[in-house]
This record gives sequence, structure tokens and C-alpha cells, in this order.
Amino acid sequence: MKSNFFGLWTAAMLTSCVGNPPPDGATLFTYADPEGNTFACATCHALTETENDEFRRAGHPLADATKRPTYKNGQLTDMLDAVNSCREEWMAAPAWSEDSREWQALHGWLDAQAPAETATPLQYTILDTAPTDLSGAADTGRATFNATCASCHAPDAVGTNLAPPLRGEFLSAQGGADLIVRRVRTSGAADSDVYTGLTGGRMPFWSVERLTDQELADIVAFLLDHNPEPIDNDDNDGGNTVAGLDQPGNCGSTHSKVGWATTLSTKAHGVKGKATVHNDCTIRFDEFYYDASGIDVRVYGGVGGNYTGGFPMSPDLLRSTPYENVTMYIQVPAGKTLDDFDGVSIWCVDVAVDFGSGIFAPP
Repeated sequence: MKSNFFGLWTAAMLTSCVGNPPPDGATLFTYADPEGNTFACATCHALTETENDEFRRAGHPLADATKRPTYKNGQLTDMLDAVNSCREEWMAAPAWSEDSREWQALHGWLDAQAPAETATPLQYTILDTAPTDLSGAADTGRATFNATCASCHAPDAVGTNLAPPLRGEFLSAQGGADLIVRRVRTSGAADSDVYTGLTGGRMPFWSVERLTDQELADIVAFLLDHNPEPIDNDDNDGGNTVAGLDQPGNCGSTHSKVGWATTLSTKAHGVKGKATVHNDCTIRFDEFYYDASGIDVRVYGGVGGNYTGGFPMSPDLLRSTPYENVTMYIQVPAGKTLDDFDGVSIWCVDVAVDFGSGIFAPP
């Protein structure tokens, strides 16, 4: 059921690059940038509220965007600045310059959809408090979820490569209604230069203009009562070791970093534990915890805390039960050495988010 945005983008771009013609604005709008995560403009924005797929998305429609005098609640007057805010904070992609062929193609395509007259600037409200009344109807919430959140999480919250599946049992254990409300209302870069009051993550927040408090209450009721079939992967179930990751690599212990260690930060999904350079080709994780509810989550190596430019060191940490006090051994990939990274992250590949990480230091 997962969408292959990367494949569609690659095919489209290979076709459009024959003879080096200008990029296609519709393609840039619709498909993820290969330098970013799985999000595209179309992940959060439609052109109009009556798109063919009939989803209501977290962001306002963009058909008149080039005619607006201001953006982001009046904070920005240049549309490129608004686009780059989306690219850097939500799409994990590099900013475009004014003379970028991609920016010019996207702007030209959007401008062709826009009316001739000046459009009214749009507003959004980030709510940092929960609704006073969270009593909702699960059946209504299911319908609302499938018309909104399902654009990323899929109908009935079974998950895609944009967002994970959602199970009521897990959500209840992690904070229940308070967790859901916080994620829906305040998800986004906590250090944003444009948005205030966000609490971290790549998921787009839903303003009250896009999702009412009553709709949110109904969605909460649906999700807490909803338990789709869990992942079936018996090879990696249970125990304090992980199948395929239960033995160190067969190599020497000559590198100066052998014995260096780090305690993982906890940023999302309950990640914690200790990582140690076990030998020249192995990182050992002890007392490792992770709720196993991400999309495509791997151990990544990086330099200076930068994992966007890092590299995978493990398979997807997929299993049907959480990692609780687990020991596992992660091999340094072929062609890499301990000199190529100084830290590790439990990294969500599809949306480029660090769930927990640390930089090695000598004992």
C-alpha cells in the first residue's frame, strides 16, 4: 500500500531531462525532491479544495498563491522565502535560489493556475492548548480521518511511506488524547524561523482553520479505538537480541575509537540506550529501546550530528513488538570505516527525522 514517490519522481525527471529542457512545474509540485524526504508540495497542499482525490490537506490550497501579497501570516512578502521554508523545514530539501530553474518552473506553473487579480492573504492559527471538550464520535472521526489525515497515513491509518500506521493501543500507552492533540496541532520544527509554538517532527500541523476542534475530538475517539493488524514479522519478535543483528562482525580491534561510547538522546518513539564502538567493524547497542512504530527506520552513521548526509548501517528495524532492553550489533558497511562517522542515529529514512542519536566520545 505504500506509495513510491521516489520512483515516480525519478522516472519523470529522467524523461524531462532529455536534451536538458526546463524542469516541469507540475512534476516539481507533485513528486518528492530526490534531495529531500518523501514529502512534496502536494503532500500538504492541493491546488484547490476540490482536487480529484478529495482529501483536505493540512496546508491551504495554492492555486492563487502567486497572487498573494504576503505569506505565513504576513511574515513573508516573497513567495520564494515561503517555499524555502517548506523545503527546508518540512521536506528536508535544500533551499532554491531566485535564479533556480526549478523555482522558476514551479512559480511559472503555479502562476498559470492563478487568477489575474490579487488574492487575499491566508491565515492560520497554531493552537497550543487542547480543546476543552474532547468527547467525540469514533464513527464520525473515522470518516474525518479518511478525508484528511489519510492523505499521508492511508485510509484507516494503515500507513504509507509518508506516515506510519496508527494503533490505539500504542497511542494510549504513549499519552493517549494528549499525544494525538499535540502531534496534530503543534508538529513541526521547534527551531523554525517562521512558525512559533511547534514541538518537533516533520508531520505538518493542522491549524484550526483546516481542522476544527470538534473534528479533532472525533479523530481522537476514532484513533484510540482503532487497532489495525500489527506487523507480522516473527523473525524479529521478542527477546533481548535481534535476529541477524545478534553477533559482532569478525574483525580486529585496532582503531583508536574502539571502546568509545555515547548515550542516545531521546527525541521520538521512545528511543534510548547506549552505543559503543565494539571493534573495527561493529557498533554495539545495549539497553536499547524503540517502539518499532516508524516507517523505514535504520541505524545511520553521520558526522557532527548531521544524518541527512549520513549513510545506513542496518536494515529497517521492523518488528511487531517494541525493542525493550535489547542488545544488537550493527556492522560498519562495506566501503566505510570508523573514520567516516563520529555518531549514530536511529533515523527515519522516508521523512529524514532523528528519533535519537549520539556522538561517540572516549571513556
